[in-house]
Amino acid sequence: MRRSAAVIVMLCFASLCVGQSASWEREEKTDPLRGTAYSQFTLTGKFLTPPTQATTEAPVLIVKCLRGDHRKIHGGFINGKFLDAYVIAGAVLDRTSRDHVAVQYRLDDGKMHTEFWGAGTDGTSAFPPDVELNTILYGHFMKHKEGTNPPVHKVVMGMHENVGTEIVIQFDMPDPDQVADACGLLIRKK
Repeated sequence: MRRSAAVIVMLCFASLCVGQSASWEREEKTDPLRGTAYSQFTLTGKFLTPPTQATTEAPVLIVKCLRGDHRKIHGGFINGKFLDAYVIAGAVLDRTSRDHVAVQYRLDDGKMHTEFWGAGTDGTSAFPPDVELNTILYGHFMKHKEGTNPPVHKVVMGMHENVGTEIVIQFDMPDPDQVADACGLLIRKK
């Protein structure tokens, strides 16, 4: 009995246990310069191929959304507004130009997508535009209509390190509706 409890403790790390599903962590924040309130959603991933320089930090996907009015659009309603999204990769990334990082990703073991995302000023993050966030959440670049195709369950992405190898990251995707709704990416029927 004690031995099995020790094994369970060894499999658990930072409140996440092997076998537990991932979840979005939501935090309400205020921009001190602009005085605007926004929601920040964080999803922790895992390295399938870690950066060359070992890191104790897991990769994260962060999505920021401004609160917004309930607006009519395409026969439905949206709430909120997309502000920003980025993946923190745990290493300085190779830039294809001064402003972009090449990102390859697969959704639910499907076909490979290759896109160019914005590069973070410190070089360790990549910023997808909102249409790419739609694709990562629901598998298509348009705003998602409630009750249509199912969301994406797994995203595996690769980015090259600056003067290094390819970093491969996996995000096990929880239900994205609360994030998409807060960012105006989900068209609600009512």
